[in-house]
Amino acid sequence: MEIPAFFASYESGDMLVSDGHFSSVEPKKGHRTYPFTRKVSECLPSSQRPPVTIIDCNSFEEREFIGDVMKHLKLHGTEIWFFTYIETVEDVFDAFNKDASLVFAPFHFIANDSELRDICNVSDSVVPVVFVHKGKAILPGGRQDDVLKVLDKLVSIGYYRNCVLDMEGSLGGYTWSVIGEDYPSTIPFMDRPDGMESFSNVIAPYLL
Repeated sequence: MEIPAFFASYESGDMLVSDGHFSSVEPKKGHRTYPFTRKVSECLPSSQRPPVTIIDCNSFEEREFIGDVMKHLKLHGTEIWFFTYIETVEDVFDAFNKDASLVFAPFHFIANDSELRDICNVSDSVVPVVFVHKGKAILPGGRQDDVLKVLDKLVSIGYYRNCVLDMEGSLGGYTWSVIGEDYPSTIPFMDRPDGMESFSNVIAPYLL
């Protein structure tokens, strides 16, 4: 199933959705904005709606979790996957609201391995997101390593479900085939999800 992703922000009392994009390490809100609820609802089918991924641009802009988008996030009749900035287990407690079933947290922003383990221990609804740049996984501190090695570490800690974000399309088909076989619960996040049929769910930004 293809899961649409929307770049959301809360500005001057209004929830907005924009034509955002990803840098190599984080999402960025776009310049063209629309009223959030109306625009997102227009983009979704009226029946059998898929989950939607909502990207919290405010928190990434501030490089800390702030609750503005989460507090004003309202979409009726659809499951919400909330993609936000998480450093500590306390951020996880703050990030869940009654409407979000999953929280997606970029792996390279989580403070340390101790926090990574604590987050896993308190919730099985947090999905670490491994950002890929030039075929390598981004690590805390800006270092890089093999994507499969990072997935192996996350699974060994207890994260049975992870996300690999490769907006550049820099991972080769062989690596994706290994991920699909060895880590079948992985959720790819890609600009073009073609060729990902072996995965149950694939996230892609919705083009506004």
